[in-house]
Amino acid sequence: MKKITIAYFGSPDFSAKLLEKLLTDKDLLRLIEVKLVVTQPDQPVGRKQILTSTPVKTTAEKYFESEDIKFLSLSGLGVPAVIKNFGIELKNIDLALVYAYGAIVPKDFLFLPKYGFWNIHPSLLPKYRGTAPMATPLINGDKTTGLTIIKMDEEIDHGPIIDQETYTILETDYRSDLENKLTELAFNMFKKIINELQITDYELETKEQNHKEATYTKKLTKQDGFIKFKELIDLLKLTTNHQSLVTFYSRFRGLSPWPGIWTILPSGKRLKIIKVKLVANPHSLTPMVVQLEGKKEVDFKTFNEAYKLF
Repeated sequence: MKKITIAYFGSPDFSAKLLEKLLTDKDLLRLIEVKLVVTQPDQPVGRKQILTSTPVKTTAEKYFESEDIKFLSLSGLGVPAVIKNFGIELKNIDLALVYAYGAIVPKDFLFLPKYGFWNIHPSLLPKYRGTAPMATPLINGDKTTGLTIIKMDEEIDHGPIIDQETYTILETDYRSDLENKLTELAFNMFKKIINELQITDYELETKEQNHKEATYTKKLTKQDGFIKFKELIDLLKLTTNHQSLVTFYSRFRGLSPWPGIWTILPSGKRLKIIKVKLVANPHSLTPMVVQLEGKKEVDFKTFNEAYKLF
Protein backbone atom coordinates (compact mmCIF):
# COMPACT_ATOMS: atom_id res chain seq x y z
CA MET A 1 0.00 0.00 0.00
CA LYS A 2 1.48 3.31 -1.12
CA LYS A 3 1.57 5.99 1.53
CA ILE A 4 -0.19 9.30 0.90
CA THR A 5 2.48 11.99 0.70
CA ILE A 6 1.71 15.29 2.40
CA ALA A 7 2.91 18.88 2.32
CA TYR A 8 2.02 20.56 5.61
CA PHE A 9 1.33 24.32 5.79
CA GLY A 10 1.13 25.96 9.23
CA SER A 11 2.70 28.46 11.60
CA PRO A 12 1.39 28.94 15.21
CA ASP A 13 1.69 26.74 18.28
CA PHE A 14 -1.55 24.78 17.85
CA SER A 15 -0.63 24.05 14.23
CA ALA A 16 2.74 22.74 15.42
CA LYS A 17 0.91 20.39 17.81
CA LEU A 18 -1.06 18.91 14.93
CA LEU A 19 2.09 18.52 12.85
CA GLU A 20 3.77 16.62 15.66
CA LYS A 21 0.78 14.31 15.94
CA LEU A 22 0.99 13.57 12.22
CA LEU A 23 4.69 12.79 12.59
CA THR A 24 4.45 10.53 15.63
CA ASP A 25 1.17 8.60 15.48
CA LYS A 26 2.20 5.04 14.64
CA ASP A 27 -1.11 4.02 13.08
CA LEU A 28 -1.23 7.09 10.85
CA LEU A 29 2.42 6.75 9.82
CA ARG A 30 1.52 3.49 8.09
CA LEU A 31 -0.75 5.51 5.81
CA ILE A 32 0.94 8.87 5.29
CA GLU A 33 4.35 10.45 4.90
CA VAL A 34 4.86 14.17 5.53
CA LYS A 35 7.40 15.06 2.86
CA LEU A 36 7.43 18.82 3.11
CA VAL A 37 6.67 21.49 5.73
CA VAL A 38 5.83 25.07 4.73
CA THR A 39 5.71 27.89 7.28
CA GLN A 40 6.18 31.62 7.60
CA PRO A 41 9.68 33.13 7.71
CA ASP A 42 11.27 34.10 11.04
CA GLN A 43 9.79 37.33 12.38
CA PRO A 44 11.06 39.98 14.85
CA VAL A 45 9.25 39.57 18.17
CA GLY A 46 9.00 41.65 21.35
CA ARG A 47 10.49 44.93 22.36
CA LYS A 48 13.97 43.84 21.34
CA GLN A 49 12.63 42.60 17.97
CA ILE A 50 14.45 39.28 18.26
CA LEU A 51 14.17 37.18 15.09
CA THR A 52 11.99 34.23 16.09
CA SER A 53 10.98 31.02 14.33
CA THR A 54 7.36 29.91 14.06
CA PRO A 55 6.42 26.99 16.33
CA VAL A 56 5.85 24.90 13.20
CA LYS A 57 9.42 25.55 12.07
CA THR A 58 10.73 24.60 15.52
CA THR A 59 8.77 21.33 15.44
CA ALA A 60 9.77 20.55 11.85
CA GLU A 61 13.46 20.99 12.68
CA LYS A 62 13.19 18.03 15.06
CA TYR A 63 12.12 15.69 12.27
CA PHE A 64 13.34 17.04 8.92
CA GLU A 65 16.45 17.99 7.06
CA SER A 66 16.63 21.70 6.31
CA GLU A 67 15.88 21.27 2.60
CA ASP A 68 12.50 19.72 3.44
CA ILE A 69 11.33 22.82 5.32
CA LYS A 70 10.20 25.80 3.26
CA PHE A 71 9.84 29.31 4.63
CA LEU A 72 7.64 31.17 2.22
CA SER A 73 6.22 34.65 2.62
CA LEU A 74 3.75 36.41 0.37
CA SER A 75 6.59 38.37 -1.19
CA GLY A 76 8.61 35.22 -1.73
CA LEU A 77 5.74 33.47 -3.43
CA GLY A 78 5.45 36.46 -5.76
CA VAL A 79 8.80 35.63 -7.36
CA PRO A 80 8.17 33.62 -10.56
CA ALA A 81 11.16 31.33 -9.99
CA VAL A 82 9.92 30.47 -6.49
CA ILE A 83 6.45 29.67 -7.77
CA LYS A 84 7.80 27.51 -10.58
CA ASN A 85 10.19 25.48 -8.41
CA PHE A 86 7.74 25.03 -5.57
CA GLY A 87 5.01 24.05 -8.03
CA ILE A 88 7.21 21.23 -9.31
CA GLU A 89 7.54 19.92 -5.75
CA LEU A 90 3.78 20.09 -5.17
CA LYS A 91 3.09 18.05 -8.31
CA ASN A 92 4.87 15.16 -6.62
CA ILE A 93 2.74 15.46 -3.47
CA ASP A 94 -0.60 13.70 -2.98
CA LEU A 95 -2.11 16.19 -0.54
CA ALA A 96 -1.38 19.64 0.87
CA LEU A 97 -2.80 20.12 4.38
CA VAL A 98 -3.23 23.69 5.66
CA TYR A 99 -3.82 24.57 9.32
CA ALA A 100 -3.34 28.23 10.29
CA TYR A 101 -0.59 28.91 7.75
CA GLY A 102 -1.14 32.67 7.96
CA ALA A 103 -0.97 33.64 4.28
CA ILE A 104 -2.98 33.16 1.13
CA VAL A 105 -1.92 30.17 -0.96
CA PRO A 106 -1.54 31.21 -4.64
CA LYS A 107 -4.31 29.78 -6.80
CA ASP A 108 -1.70 28.32 -9.16
CA PHE A 109 -0.85 25.78 -6.44
CA LEU A 110 -4.30 24.63 -5.39
CA PHE A 111 -4.83 21.85 -7.91
CA LEU A 112 -1.26 20.56 -8.23
CA PRO A 113 -1.39 17.81 -5.57
CA LYS A 114 -3.41 14.70 -6.39
CA TYR A 115 -6.07 15.43 -3.74
CA GLY A 116 -5.60 19.20 -3.85
CA PHE A 117 -5.27 21.48 -0.82
CA TRP A 118 -7.30 20.75 2.30
CA ASN A 119 -7.85 23.46 4.91
CA ILE A 120 -8.57 22.70 8.56
CA HIS A 121 -10.79 25.52 9.80
CA PRO A 122 -11.84 25.65 13.49
CA SER A 123 -15.46 26.70 13.05
CA LEU A 124 -18.67 25.31 11.60
CA LEU A 125 -18.29 26.74 8.11
CA PRO A 126 -19.79 28.75 6.52
CA LYS A 127 -19.99 30.41 9.95
CA TYR A 128 -16.95 32.40 11.07
CA ARG A 129 -14.82 32.47 7.96
CA GLY A 130 -11.61 34.43 8.36
CA THR A 131 -8.73 34.85 10.78
CA ALA A 132 -10.29 34.57 14.27
CA PRO A 133 -12.65 31.56 14.21
CA MET A 134 -11.73 30.38 17.72
CA ALA A 135 -11.88 33.75 19.47
CA THR A 136 -15.13 34.94 17.90
CA PRO A 137 -17.57 32.29 19.22
CA LEU A 138 -16.23 32.84 22.73
CA ILE A 139 -16.55 36.61 22.43
CA ASN A 140 -20.09 36.22 21.10
CA GLY A 141 -21.08 33.86 23.92
CA ASP A 142 -21.84 30.94 21.58
CA LYS A 143 -22.66 27.56 23.10
CA THR A 144 -21.25 25.52 20.24
CA THR A 145 -18.51 25.69 17.66
CA GLY A 146 -16.74 22.97 15.73
CA LEU A 147 -14.22 22.05 13.10
CA THR A 148 -14.50 21.83 9.32
CA ILE A 149 -12.13 20.32 6.78
CA ILE A 150 -12.64 21.76 3.30
CA LYS A 151 -11.09 21.30 -0.10
CA MET A 152 -9.69 24.73 -0.85
CA ASP A 153 -10.73 26.83 -3.80
CA GLU A 154 -9.68 30.34 -4.84
CA GLU A 155 -11.79 32.10 -2.17
CA ILE A 156 -10.95 32.18 1.54
CA ASP A 157 -12.69 29.44 3.59
CA HIS A 158 -15.09 28.96 0.69
CA GLY A 159 -14.39 25.48 -0.66
CA PRO A 160 -16.61 22.38 -0.39
CA ILE A 161 -16.80 20.52 2.93
CA ILE A 162 -15.00 17.20 3.30
CA ASP A 163 -15.99 16.64 6.93
CA GLN A 164 -17.40 18.63 9.83
CA GLU A 165 -17.97 18.01 13.55
CA THR A 166 -19.52 20.05 16.36
CA TYR A 167 -17.96 20.89 19.73
CA THR A 168 -19.97 22.07 22.75
CA ILE A 169 -18.23 25.03 24.39
CA LEU A 170 -17.73 24.72 28.14
CA GLU A 171 -18.16 27.74 30.38
CA THR A 172 -14.57 27.20 31.48
CA ASP A 173 -13.15 27.20 27.93
CA TYR A 174 -10.70 29.94 26.99
CA ARG A 175 -9.27 30.41 23.52
CA SER A 176 -6.24 28.31 24.42
CA ASP A 177 -8.60 25.50 25.44
CA LEU A 178 -10.37 25.65 22.08
CA GLU A 179 -7.02 25.61 20.31
CA ASN A 180 -6.06 22.38 22.07
CA LYS A 181 -9.44 20.67 21.87
CA LEU A 182 -10.18 21.55 18.24
CA THR A 183 -6.66 20.52 17.23
CA GLU A 184 -7.27 17.12 18.81
CA LEU A 185 -10.59 16.94 16.97
CA ALA A 186 -8.86 17.89 13.72
CA PHE A 187 -6.34 15.09 14.14
CA ASN A 188 -9.02 12.47 14.75
CA MET A 189 -11.11 13.67 11.81
CA PHE A 190 -8.12 13.72 9.46
CA LYS A 191 -7.03 10.27 10.58
CA LYS A 192 -10.52 8.91 9.89
CA ILE A 193 -10.60 10.40 6.38
CA ILE A 194 -7.13 9.10 5.53
CA ASN A 195 -8.09 5.62 6.71
CA GLU A 196 -11.10 5.69 4.42
CA LEU A 197 -9.03 6.94 1.49
CA GLN A 198 -6.36 4.28 1.90
CA ILE A 199 -8.14 1.20 3.14
CA THR A 200 -11.51 1.16 1.39
CA ASP A 201 -10.64 2.80 -1.94
CA TYR A 202 -12.90 5.58 -0.72
CA GLU A 203 -13.63 8.27 -3.27
CA LEU A 204 -13.49 11.69 -1.64
CA GLU A 205 -16.97 13.15 -1.32
CA THR A 206 -17.59 16.81 -0.64
CA LYS A 207 -20.59 19.03 0.09
CA GLU A 208 -20.95 22.64 -1.00
CA GLN A 209 -21.21 25.23 1.75
CA ASN A 210 -24.36 27.30 1.96
CA HIS A 211 -22.66 30.56 1.04
CA LYS A 212 -25.78 32.62 1.82
CA GLU A 213 -25.27 31.77 5.49
CA ALA A 214 -21.62 32.82 5.59
CA THR A 215 -20.42 35.03 8.44
CA TYR A 216 -16.96 36.52 8.83
CA THR A 217 -14.44 37.24 11.56
CA LYS A 218 -11.89 40.02 11.68
CA LYS A 219 -8.22 39.90 12.50
CA LEU A 220 -7.60 40.56 16.18
CA THR A 221 -5.62 43.65 17.12
CA LYS A 222 -4.20 44.89 20.41
CA GLN A 223 -6.91 47.56 20.54
CA ASP A 224 -9.64 44.89 20.71
CA GLY A 225 -8.64 44.26 24.33
CA PHE A 226 -8.85 47.88 25.52
CA ILE A 227 -11.41 48.95 28.10
CA LYS A 228 -11.60 52.43 29.59
CA PHE A 229 -10.56 52.59 33.23
CA LYS A 230 -13.88 54.09 34.34
CA GLU A 231 -15.82 51.39 32.48
CA LEU A 232 -13.75 48.73 34.23
CA ILE A 233 -14.38 50.34 37.62
CA ASP A 234 -18.13 50.47 36.96
CA LEU A 235 -18.14 46.86 35.82
CA LEU A 236 -16.42 45.62 38.95
CA LYS A 237 -19.05 47.38 41.09
CA LEU A 238 -21.92 45.38 39.57
CA THR A 239 -23.26 42.69 41.90
CA THR A 240 -26.45 41.60 40.17
CA ASN A 241 -27.19 39.15 37.40
CA HIS A 242 -26.11 41.71 34.85
CA GLN A 243 -25.55 40.87 31.17
CA SER A 244 -22.61 43.28 31.09
CA LEU A 245 -20.64 40.94 33.35
CA VAL A 246 -21.32 37.92 31.16
CA THR A 247 -20.44 39.89 28.03
CA PHE A 248 -17.16 41.04 29.54
CA TYR A 249 -16.26 37.53 30.70
CA SER A 250 -17.01 36.12 27.25
CA ARG A 251 -14.79 38.77 25.70
CA PHE A 252 -12.04 38.01 28.20
CA ARG A 253 -12.13 34.29 27.37
CA GLY A 254 -11.94 34.96 23.64
CA LEU A 255 -9.10 37.47 23.84
CA SER A 256 -6.94 35.54 26.30
CA PRO A 257 -3.95 35.39 26.28
CA TRP A 258 -3.48 37.89 23.43
CA PRO A 259 -4.32 40.72 23.17
CA GLY A 260 -5.96 40.20 26.54
CA ILE A 261 -8.09 42.79 28.34
CA TRP A 262 -6.19 45.89 29.33
CA THR A 263 -6.75 49.46 30.45
CA ILE A 264 -4.84 52.68 30.91
CA LEU A 265 -4.56 53.78 34.53
CA PRO A 266 -4.82 57.44 35.61
CA SER A 267 -1.02 57.42 35.82
CA GLY A 268 -0.88 56.66 32.08
CA LYS A 269 0.50 53.16 32.57
CA ARG A 270 -1.03 50.12 30.98
CA LEU A 271 -2.59 47.44 33.20
CA LYS A 272 -3.35 44.02 31.75
CA ILE A 273 -5.85 41.71 33.41
CA ILE A 274 -4.39 38.22 33.30
CA LYS A 275 -7.06 36.25 35.14
CA VAL A 276 -10.61 36.98 36.30
CA LYS A 277 -13.29 35.15 38.24
CA LEU A 278 -17.00 35.35 37.44
CA VAL A 279 -19.23 34.37 40.35
CA ALA A 280 -22.92 33.57 39.92
CA ASN A 281 -25.88 34.21 42.26
CA PRO A 282 -25.41 37.08 42.52
CA HIS A 283 -23.11 37.77 39.60
CA SER A 284 -19.87 39.55 40.39
CA LEU A 285 -16.59 39.89 38.57
CA THR A 286 -13.22 39.93 40.30
CA PRO A 287 -9.75 40.29 38.75
CA MET A 288 -7.45 37.61 40.15
CA VAL A 289 -4.11 38.34 38.49
CA VAL A 290 -2.93 41.56 36.82
CA GLN A 291 0.25 42.90 35.26
CA LEU A 292 1.34 46.52 35.36
CA GLU A 293 3.36 47.77 32.40
CA GLY A 294 7.03 46.98 32.99
CA LYS A 295 6.27 44.73 35.98
CA LYS A 296 5.73 41.03 36.61
CA GLU A 297 2.32 39.43 37.07
CA VAL A 298 0.90 39.79 40.58
CA ASP A 299 -2.32 38.81 42.33
CA PHE A 300 -4.92 41.55 42.22
CA LYS A 301 -5.25 41.91 45.98
CA THR A 302 -1.55 42.65 46.34
CA PHE A 303 -1.66 45.11 43.45
CA ASN A 304 -4.65 46.99 44.85
CA GLU A 305 -3.18 47.19 48.34
CA ALA A 306 -0.14 48.89 46.81
CA TYR A 307 -1.88 51.27 44.40
CA LYS A 308 -5.40 51.59 45.89
CA LEU A 309 -7.07 52.20 42.51
CA PHE A 310 -10.06 49.84 42.76
